[in-house]
Amino acid sequence: MFEITVKIEAPELVAAINHLANIQNRGIEPFNAPTRDENKPAPFPAGRMTNPEPVTAPVAPPAVQAPAPIPAPVALAPAPMTNPVPVAVPTAAPVYTQNQLAVAMTQLVDAGRRDEVLALIRSFGAPSLTNLAPEHYGALATKLRAMGAKI
Repeated sequence: MFEITVKIEAPELVAAINHLANIQNRGIEPFNAPTRDENKPAPFPAGRMTNPEPVTAPVAPPAVQAPAPIPAPVALAPAPMTNPVPVAVPTAAPVYTQNQLAVAMTQLVDAGRRDEVLALIRSFGAPSLTNLAPEHYGALATKLRAMGAKI
């Protein structure tokens, strides 16, 4: 079994405690820490070191500080765009399927607007959606959307 002894020399800490004690003016005798040559290694104690009595000094309660004020928000001007990024613009109308149009028309029929839906299909020259030419699907979708259908 090994026994390890650690000796901590902290003359700055002792000086700080003494200074605090003097400030408090409680009559604590200052402790003069031994000075040591920095070029000389610390002596290794022969035998076991006993636990010294802890140095206690009265400590003042921490000072209460007011919270730091919150800085006002700073308005930042947007950075100028030096190289604008090209945005793809759709060049073709969306393509609708017969099934999408049927679902949209069902919404209107369920809302009691069956006659308006039939009149709309007939305005394209077809008696029903199944007879409507696919090239008219986009225009029909636009008119159904204007009537309130979601497509």
